[in-house]
Amino acid sequence: MTDALTLHSPTALLDALCTCINEDIHPLSARAVAAGSKLFGAAILRKSDLSVVYADTNQERGSPLWHGETWTLKQFFEIPADQRPPVTDCLFLTTHEPCSLCLSAILWSGFDNFIYMYTYEETHYVFECHGDLDIFNDVFNVREAETARQASLDGTLAQIRPQYKLRSSRLVALSFAELLAAITDKKTQSEYLTKVEQIKRSYGRLSEAYRRNMGVE
Repeated sequence: MTDALTLHSPTALLDALCTCINEDIHPLSARAVAAGSKLFGAAILRKSDLSVVYADTNQERGSPLWHGETWTLKQFFEIPADQRPPVTDCLFLTTHEPCSLCLSAILWSGFDNFIYMYTYEETHYVFECHGDLDIFNDVFNVREAETARQASLDGTLAQIRPQYKLRSSRLVALSFAELLAAITDKKTQSEYLTKVEQIKRSYGRLSEAYRRNMGVE
């Protein structure tokens, strides 16, 4: 498994990922939101040069299973095999940290990584989409406080989320926050923080549009 940070600098990754969200994912999400789907999207990029292979968005108006990640995976694997790069050569980008359904789908599809912008907590408290954390807690019996306590005792706190391991033989999961934190020059870091915040503001407006369209207060 190849960690994206060993191939590209944090700024190169953020440049490519932010451009992908702005130019490839967000326009699709805006149209999907207008048609009644949620705003979460995903994309698959080549590890080598960070070019976009395929990008798409949530299609829940067609099926509750077609989250941004699962729909993107479906469409990716419909590309003819001789025109589709191996999953081991690809990065998986998702606007929001994958729910239990999507996290499993990414791994079962053979990807050894994903990079996400919004965390579960932001999805839960900012977007008021409670299913991700609620399913982990109520169905999988995750106990966040106990998991965090044990991790702190083991010295592995930075390597886990309460819901899953961030680093394992199967998976490397990276957040935009980690990429930002890895930028050592403070001025450059501030510039990229602003870039990410601008994207998040656009998703905030998209969330408001979704709520209006669905008649949600």
